[in-house]
Amino acid sequence: MSVLHSEQQLRRAFAALLAAFFVNFLGYAFIVPILPSWQSQFGLNATQATMLVSLWAVPLLILGPFTGRITDRFGAGRTILVSLVLLTFSSGLYLVATNELVGRPFLLLAAARMLHGASGATIMTAGLASASVLWPTRFGEQSGKLLGMAAIGGLLGPVLGGLLFSWGEASAFGVLALITLVVCPVMATSTAVIGGANEHTSSTVSIGVFFSDKILFRVGVLLAITTLATGALEAGVPLFLDDALGLSAAQIGGVLLVMVLMQGLGSVIWGRWVDRRGPTRYMLIGWGCVTLALLGVGLVGLVLTGTMAVMAMIVMLGTFQFFIAAAQIPMLPMIDTATNRALGEGNPGLAFGVFGAAWAAGTILGPLVVGPMFDVFGSWAIALGCLCLPTFGALMLTYGNQDILHDCYQTEIEKRKQTSEEPLA
Repeated sequence: MSVLHSEQQLRRAFAALLAAFFVNFLGYAFIVPILPSWQSQFGLNATQATMLVSLWAVPLLILGPFTGRITDRFGAGRTILVSLVLLTFSSGLYLVATNELVGRPFLLLAAARMLHGASGATIMTAGLASASVLWPTRFGEQSGKLLGMAAIGGLLGPVLGGLLFSWGEASAFGVLALITLVVCPVMATSTAVIGGANEHTSSTVSIGVFFSDKILFRVGVLLAITTLATGALEAGVPLFLDDALGLSAAQIGGVLLVMVLMQGLGSVIWGRWVDRRGPTRYMLIGWGCVTLALLGVGLVGLVLTGTMAVMAMIVMLGTFQFFIAAAQIPMLPMIDTATNRALGEGNPGLAFGVFGAAWAAGTILGPLVVGPMFDVFGSWAIALGCLCLPTFGALMLTYGNQDILHDCYQTEIEKRKQTSEEPLA
């Protein structure tokens, strides 16, 4: 626990962070069920329609390090508050574009999506940086809860977006703006606790450190592989379930629901265990089970048919989502501790900004990988099953470096435990 804030203040601050992560990812998938309507309204082709979804991750890829420097320079609290205001404004842009109140509405939709993504990227960077400072010895648990809440927001986004758009069309974005706006005063009351400007921040730290440092580079590669796999499944699974198994839209939604719930559950569970026993053992368990689950997806698609194939696919995909959290969540405290070892205190925002860019890179590459693989093999089962190759590579990378990863984490955590046990001044 921080020696500067009471338990009650920390609980309020964490509630504010949870709310910020929720509304951030609520808007991420909010537009998915609205895309067919936009496609018809604005005469978009399939590429333009799907581009609106992937545009969300582009600012995180490009601006990740920049959002980190902003966080370290001005403080996580103020950074998140301003980002929430901009997030609210982006919902207003969606509303204006959908009502065609200006010329070239598609360009305005793209601008709204980019602003939404840039604001969301900063919220994620600043939120994780704040959690690493406020809960230095429980960061795995707290970051797991934050990403679990993000998964819930991502799950409810398309449901809420579809219902509201069916009810009031463009006014749906007014409701989204209102929900986001409500979080702003909640965040404002905890801005000081969540974090101000860091006096130890160094603006001279080179981004190249994250490529030259042995541990930081490896963790970045591993993080990108997790989001490559999840991004590929997000794009390929609905098409696979429709094309190969003949499921309806409602049934596909049910399978995706299981996947998201399992990832949210896994984020909370694995985060808590990481704080107790360290990250590397759970990373190895996660990568191993993820690789087997992807192999299972391929085999189920090739061998089974009918109800048996559907049930087996739900099990395989749910297993993948649960264990990808075991591979992904431990890397957040690894990023935190490895950055402190390499750069010293004062740069958590920069660290999570850089690795946010790695996160976004995998998210963008995933759909670009699985599509061509389907074109080559003519089978979604093989295309999805082949994703076990990069995850097996990640397993080998983790296994070969488990000692240095563990030593880096354990050394830094021991220092923090000693500091947190010191009496209050």
